[in-house]
Amino acid sequence: MNGAMEQTFLARAASQISTMVDRFLRLGEEDQTAEEADRIRAIRLSVLSSSTPWMMAANLCNATLTIFVFQGSPSAPAVYAICGLLLAIIFYTSLSWWRNRKRGQRERASLRGTNRTVVYAAILSALWAAIDIVAYPSANETQRMVLIALTVGMAGGGGFALATIPPASIVFCGMIAFGAAIALLRDGSIVGAYLFALYIVFAAIIIRSSLALCKSLTERVRAKLAADEQRDVIGLLLNDFEENASDWLWGVDSDLNLERASARFYDKLQIPENMVLGRPLMTIMPFSSVSLEGHDCRENFANCLMSRQSFRDQDLCVEVGGELGIWSVTAKAIYDEQERFKGYRGVGRDVTANRESRLRIEHMARHDPLTEVGNRVLLSEDFERAVSRYERFGDAFSVLLLDLDRFKQVNDNFGHTAGDELLRTVASILSQLRGENDTLARVGGDEFAILHACVDDPRSAATLASRIIERFAHPITLGCGSAQIGVSIGIACAPIDGTEPDQLMRNADLALYRAKTDGRNRYRFFDSSLDAAARRRSLLEQELALAIAEESLTVHFQPLVSAETRQVVCAEALLRWNHPKLGAISPSEFIPIAEEAGQITAIGSWVLRQACRHAATWPDNVRVAVNLSSRQFLSPGLLPLIETAITENGLRSQRLEVEVTESLLMETAIGVEQTLESISRLGVRIALDDFGTGFSSLSYLRRYHFDKLKIDQSFISDLETNPDGRAIVDAVIRLAGELRMSVAAEGVETREQLERLRQMGCGEIQGFLTGRPMPVDAFEEYLKQTNGSVQRLSA
Repeated sequence: MNGAMEQTFLARAASQISTMVDRFLRLGEEDQTAEEADRIRAIRLSVLSSSTPWMMAANLCNATLTIFVFQGSPSAPAVYAICGLLLAIIFYTSLSWWRNRKRGQRERASLRGTNRTVVYAAILSALWAAIDIVAYPSANETQRMVLIALTVGMAGGGGFALATIPPASIVFCGMIAFGAAIALLRDGSIVGAYLFALYIVFAAIIIRSSLALCKSLTERVRAKLAADEQRDVIGLLLNDFEENASDWLWGVDSDLNLERASARFYDKLQIPENMVLGRPLMTIMPFSSVSLEGHDCRENFANCLMSRQSFRDQDLCVEVGGELGIWSVTAKAIYDEQERFKGYRGVGRDVTANRESRLRIEHMARHDPLTEVGNRVLLSEDFERAVSRYERFGDAFSVLLLDLDRFKQVNDNFGHTAGDELLRTVASILSQLRGENDTLARVGGDEFAILHACVDDPRSAATLASRIIERFAHPITLGCGSAQIGVSIGIACAPIDGTEPDQLMRNADLALYRAKTDGRNRYRFFDSSLDAAARRRSLLEQELALAIAEESLTVHFQPLVSAETRQVVCAEALLRWNHPKLGAISPSEFIPIAEEAGQITAIGSWVLRQACRHAATWPDNVRVAVNLSSRQFLSPGLLPLIETAITENGLRSQRLEVEVTESLLMETAIGVEQTLESISRLGVRIALDDFGTGFSSLSYLRRYHFDKLKIDQSFISDLETNPDGRAIVDAVIRLAGELRMSVAAEGVETREQLERLRQMGCGEIQGFLTGRPMPVDAFEEYLKQTNGSVQRLSA
């Protein structure tokens, strides 16, 4: 049992000794990972190897001096023997260093390298310590001074030479200190004790300095490794950039001659590298004679280069292989430490496709997608320019507002497809008739505006109007037949009729109304006596108030059917007004009047109550949809009105659907979001009407909760022929699906449109294919007769 305990004790002691030795050998490697320690150790050993010749030279000189000094000394034989061993080690070490001097530095070194260095330091220092032990007691004063100098010098020199390997430095100084201690103790004098104490202090300073030096070296090595790694990463990224990116790198010298460039640059030039390298960059770039936005690209680029300053996104119009393109160039000016210009380093990219996309987007923002003429945005911008020219140079101008006569009949007789074709044809004709500096824009369904420059002859507006009316007096050939239309034109001239765009458009609109009331197919200038439109608006406002009081307005219903089952799932309540004297008045005419007069809230309340009352008698799976105006939506009585309407009529809240437009969402009132949330909490469904027109913004879908999106009919009318419009519709349907909203498509006229929408995943269909707006009796009869089939109710 005692033997087992002894073995255990010895095993533990051996383990502890081994751990201590390992920790000693790893001095200076604290807080390092294994991989990092191996790499730093290799560098430390390499530093030590680079100082080997100087160390061996110092040992050779010291050994030679020792042999010379101790000639004839009693200890000479022993000293000679030890110096012989030192010379052998010096020779062997020098020979090994010479053979390996051309080898590259190792990337990693194991702990064995440190171990060998420690053993080597122990042997070398032991030999020097042995000289002290054997020679000091019998040495004379001169020899003792030499020994003390050698001991201190070797301890200091060796300690610092081995500083990159702290264990070796400690062993070297410690071993020499051990030899010195024995030699001085054998002497027994008080001077020897003092000398030994001084040496201990000196050795401690050497060891502490070597550790500090090692730590400093380690930090520098770590920083260098990190920089090398970062450089490698950057190099890899640059290589990947040059190989795979569409951009290219380039550089020129102080004389602006091409020094280097990515292979992609030469590919873009379609010229081999050896034909352009070293040539001036200005002669290499394939500049086009075409200017870019009125600027000379060659001159601008030359000025940028000659400025010797960094620049960004300098666009160059180039021509390569007969094709025009646009390159965007960015560069940083390079200066040396003496602030001397050394050239440029930059990057270039082909932005032709991006520029074309941007131009297309800008074109779409300013042009009508159907007719490709300008829209209100373009008209407004050119209006501002015309006003500015008038204020600066006195250039007069006029605005012609055109409205197509009998356009509605074309739509009713031939369908919206024919109506769209007619609008495109009209736009083409007007583009040919207008002046070169005139602006043509579509400002409404069948309304166009021409901003006409009449600098030389104010009567030229009348001449242009006459030519337009004469041209449209002839039939227009369409794919489905011939259309006989006309055009009514209202003209307002600046500065006679005003200089503000809104004022001129309003006056041109009043003149247009006069032209239409005078029998259509003619033009009229605005004059101050044109107040017929104002009188009509006043009359309609009075009559509308009376109609509200007498409840002579009516509500029609247009069905929405399921694209899958073809069953009616909803009906939109649409307000109609058939005046006993004025006849049927369009909602687009009297609704704005009701908005301005503050009557829309009363009308909306009445429509909501009527819709809920009628819907309560319908099948439980049929909902009713009611449009809410901005004024009604923001009124404080909306929520109580909705709650009362569904409660009094016994209508489930889920069967009521309120429709809001994007213009309503643009209101800055705080109550918009709160009102939507309150309506939703009642269980009432919320639909976003006319999605995709006006001011569509995806931020609305993120900010507000909707149950349904209604895609505007402008996207449906050319669904079969316009791939861009079809892609937008498909994207909206998929987006709504991801946001857990149902989708309804407005303006569906053909079975092909219905089938394509069904395949896209559109849930509900509304349009002439499913039924026109109809009185409640007709709609209820329609519900009974359809039995799930979708019939075309109108042409």
